[in-house]
Amino acid sequence: MKNIVKILSISLLITSLLSACGKEEESADLTKPTAVITLDRDNHFFSPMSSIVINGSFSDNKELKECQVTISSLKSSRGFDLDWEPETYKIPLSGTEMTITGQQIFTIIPVDIKYGEYQITFKVLDTSDNYNFYTQDIVIQ
Repeated sequence: MKNIVKILSISLLITSLLSACGKEEESADLTKPTAVITLDRDNHFFSPMSSIVINGSFSDNKELKECQVTISSLKSSRGFDLDWEPETYKIPLSGTEMTITGQQIFTIIPVDIKYGEYQITFKVLDTSDNYNFYTQDIVIQ
């Protein structure tokens, strides 16, 4: 009788271990989204009253969320007023792959800003809040 209880106990233990090994546990998403982002102008020179237009391909292993776009002055050379500092522009993304074409970011470049070198930063996020940064340098003249 003791042998049967031992055999049943061992069998039950082995069965539960094997069934636990067969289950795939949902692991945390640690993979950062990726992007290829280009500007509509090869020379990256822009003038006041013009628009900045981008094209982009975005991908993630699970689910894309958004692309946050900011701009900051690298070196202002001349102008009438302050550096151009528009609010963060957000592009909603979805799925595991998404392509955008001809997307205007921010508003028209104002006239009353300091001209010079600026850097556009693209923060691409997925739904797990993993992110990657991409930058493009431009000149406003």
